[in-house]
Amino acid sequence: MKLRVIFIITVIVLIFLFSFFWKVFSCKRLSCITMSSLADFKIKDIYQEDNNIFRGSYENGDKILKAETISNTDQFTANQYITANIAQTKGLFTDALAPYPGVASNTIVCEPEYKPIFDSLLTTDKLEVSYFIAYLNNNLTYGSCTKSQTIYKGISAYFYCQKNKQAYHIEIIAPKASFEESAGSYTKMVQSIKCN
Repeated sequence: MKLRVIFIITVIVLIFLFSFFWKVFSCKRLSCITMSSLADFKIKDIYQEDNNIFRGSYENGDKILKAETISNTDQFTANQYITANIAQTKGLFTDALAPYPGVASNTIVCEPEYKPIFDSLLTTDKLEVSYFIAYLNNNLTYGSCTKSQTIYKGISAYFYCQKNKQAYHIEIIAPKASFEESAGSYTKMVQSIKCN
């Protein structure tokens, strides 16, 4: 009888310790991925953080890293999320009818040099990443199509980590001139992403 009680108490304590350590050491923010230069970025703002979603921004000098992670998701749901977000961005740059057609123009058009470049790649860890490179305005949003509005440039990457059941959206943004000087280094950062 005494051994049975000790055994039950031991099992309860072990379950408690396991759940405690699981909660403490499970994937938080960007802790379940690695990427070159990620350690150089320091957290600036947290917009949302709960058991399933993290949204925040990090800084490294004049560079900004915006991150969104969605936990406890499957491959199908992650693919829908990625496809919807990329389609939304493509929609920003689709020619549209002008609200008041006439003398100036019948359509609103974004010149080709300001349109995003969409592509995908396999990382060194064989992780499939969908991404685009585009200009952003002073509010760090996409959709600007004139030289005066395009203040920043960034690479926006989407991927899914099967190991930890998380979908990711990572944006690495820098002032336009700075980004264009070393555009290849930003793509290399994305190529270096690994799921832990």
